[in-house]
Formats: sequence, C-alpha cells, structure tokens
Amino acid sequence: MTPTHGFNDVASSTSKMGGRSIVYSQPEVTYVAEYIKNKLYFATLAAGRREARSTSDIHFFSTDNELVYNNFYNDFGPLNLACLYKYCCTVNEKLTSPANWKKQIVHYTSQNQQKRANAAFLIACYAILYLKNSPKEAYKPLIAANGHPLRPFQDASMGVSIYNIKLLDCLNAIHKAAAFGFFNFDDFDLAEYEKYEQMRNGDLNWMVPQKFLAFVGPSTELGSVYHPPERYLEYFQKNNVIAVVRLNKKSYEASRFTRAGITHYDMFMPDGSVPPKRVLDYFLRLAETTVGPIAVHCKAGLGRTGSLIAAYLVKHYRMSAKEAIAWMRICRPGSVIGHQQAWLEDMESMLWREGQQYRLKYHGDGDMILHHKRGIYSMAKKVEKQLDRAHGTNRFDATHFNKLLVENNSGNTTDLELPVIAEQRRHNVALTRTSKPGLASILDEVN
Repeated sequence: MTPTHGFNDVASSTSKMGGRSIVYSQPEVTYVAEYIKNKLYFATLAAGRREARSTSDIHFFSTDNELVYNNFYNDFGPLNLACLYKYCCTVNEKLTSPANWKKQIVHYTSQNQQKRANAAFLIACYAILYLKNSPKEAYKPLIAANGHPLRPFQDASMGVSIYNIKLLDCLNAIHKAAAFGFFNFDDFDLAEYEKYEQMRNGDLNWMVPQKFLAFVGPSTELGSVYHPPERYLEYFQKNNVIAVVRLNKKSYEASRFTRAGITHYDMFMPDGSVPPKRVLDYFLRLAETTVGPIAVHCKAGLGRTGSLIAAYLVKHYRMSAKEAIAWMRICRPGSVIGHQQAWLEDMESMLWREGQQYRLKYHGDGDMILHHKRGIYSMAKKVEKQLDRAHGTNRFDATHFNKLLVENNSGNTTDLELPVIAEQRRHNVALTRTSKPGLASILDEVN
C-alpha cells in the first residue's frame, strides 16, 4: 500500500465534523495536539500511565517501541527515512480503515523526552507531506499543546554534545527535500533502503537522487571488518555510479574501482577534521562537473563524508546548515559530527553566495533551484534504467571532462564545464524556479 492511497476522501470528510473532540477529556493522555479536526491527534501519556487503550470512539496507537533509533553514543534521532515511510503508511492505513471510519485516531507517546521528540518528528512530517502543512504549521500544534519542551537532537559524538539541531530544522529539511524531489513516498523502495543500510550489505545510503551515495570506507587490509571494493561493484554499476571519492587514508588500491570503469579520487582529510578550503573547492567542482552519481566515503562514511555532501546541499539547494545536517541524518543517521556542524554553519553564507553566483552563471537565474524528477530509492527509476538498457541508450560519460578539469591548472574551465551542465539539464533534473531561493513553492518546471 502506498502512503497516499485513499487518504483524500478521509481528510475531506473528517474536516467537516464539528464540536470539541472527546480526546481532550481522556484521562490516559495529556498535552493533546490536533492535526485533522475531530480525526487525528498527537498526545503524551499521562503521568503513571503505561499505555492508552482504544475505546469504541477512539483508536489509540503508539510507535515508540516499533520505530526505534539505533544510536551510536548519546544521539537518539531523528528517525530515519525508512521509519518515516513506515509511519506514513501506518497513519494512512488507520485513516482509511473502515473499522476507524467513525473513530478519532490518537498517536500517543511516552513522557520519555527522546521518544517524545521522535514521535513529534513523525507526526509533524506527516502533516507536511500529507496535510500540506508548512513546517511552522506542523510544529505549532506541538507548542500550542503546552507540553514538555521538545528535546533537540544531538550528534553522534561521545559525551555531552554542544551542537544540536531542533525539530523545526528537521521539518524544514523534510519540506525542502520533498519540494526539490529528493524523495517521494509514492515511489519509494523501502526494501532497498533497509537492505543496503545494513553493514553486511555495504552500509550505504543515497543522499541526493542520482548525485550522492554515502558509504562506509572499503578496505582490503588484513583483519578488516569492512568490505573490499569488489563488494560494491555490482550495486554501483547497476545504479550508474560514475566516481568514488575517498576522504580517509588509503586502505585499498584505487585500481579496484577504476578497472571496473569507475573513476576514483583521493581527497584526504584527517579523521574528525573539517574540510580544508582546497578540499571543499575540489569536491564541489568535481560534483558540479560530473554527470552521474558519486559515491563518497571516509572511514565510517559519516563525519567527513557528511560534511562535504551537506556543503553541496547548502550551496546548490540553499538549505541552511542545520537543515542540510538534518537531511543527512534522516538519510544516514550519525552524519556530520562534533565541530563539523559549527564549520558548516560558518561556511553557510559563503556557500549561499557562491551557489547564487553559480546558478546565475550557468542557468541565468540565481534563484533557480534543481528539482529532481525521481527521488532516492525510486522504483520508477529502475524501470526507466531497464528500458534504457533494452533500447541501448547510452548515458553521458563525464569522466573525460573531469580528468581535464583536474589536470587544468589555469583555472579557466568554462569551456569544459558547459557541456556537462547542458547534459545535466537534459538527463538528470528538471530545473524548477522557486518564488524565493530555497522555498518549496514551485511555479514552473523546465524540461
């Protein structure tokens, strides 16, 4: 069942029901927030209560013990994209179930601050994706309920974290990611996400459609628990990965990828460090001139990897630093660690400025934001690839241009970049004009 199936009829009929809901008078729950009038609610268990039992008029449910964050250290959320997808399916199934047609539906959570923050994240994201709320509109009922303050999410550092992202940062990230076509739950392969996020299957996650794949660093060193490069070749070739970027010290021979036709780049950074300006510029230039997915790794594929991909999001999608970090963690929990977060915030204004200059130069409009036709883990994209293979379609190979750019020390790369940009327009994305840089309201689409 797709998350949106049958929902519109329920939303339109329940929105017309009048009167104050009986949910507010239930002793099992407190701090009630209404999302669909007289139909869908979010609440916290009252003190001393372990569960809320459904009645003939109210259907209570909780996801606290089903959708769980697997922490590294003291991090506890936000929940990943697979959890959000499952939640949206669950809510829409409950809303469209004949058994619940005359019932009010309450998603309740415990008073545990971590579980409460993750549960609030789920229902607020649902409101953005299916009730067409803005991030602030989705956040407002949680504040209006006058409950406990929602705990901010922290990074995967050991010990107490001084760098946090708030729920509203996560909601803004989801709103923009959906608007730019990063994901679409009507076309989302949950099985692929859950399979490949596991260490035994490669520990990899898509971050930007047909652009960035983050994964744990391969290794051929004796006694290593990591996979050799060959373990990734089938998946990379199946998904047209054109290049691999290594950010950590050498733990395998680059030729293991290049022999398979995948270009390999080394951009070493010490573990736990922030990208030097030369590495940042090199990475962004490579990403901007490569038509096709780039797989990026450091040792764990979290800190250094997340920092550089997040910088690309800030520059080219005008996300704030915290929104970019939030999206990275929703896709790949644990991404961007410690002072890397402060570094990205420090770079935010510069990246926004450079991004606007880039769009003005190549697209003629500094406010032009890329909109992807197919999101990450798209099932429709797989069908398109099969059709391309059946018809012998050749995708554009940017490796030649990349090599020339790397070897060109003059800085004059305009003539080499333009063919790549033109091909990127035709093959990867539709350009979408937004009313303001980074906002989600789409006015028109250029194919």
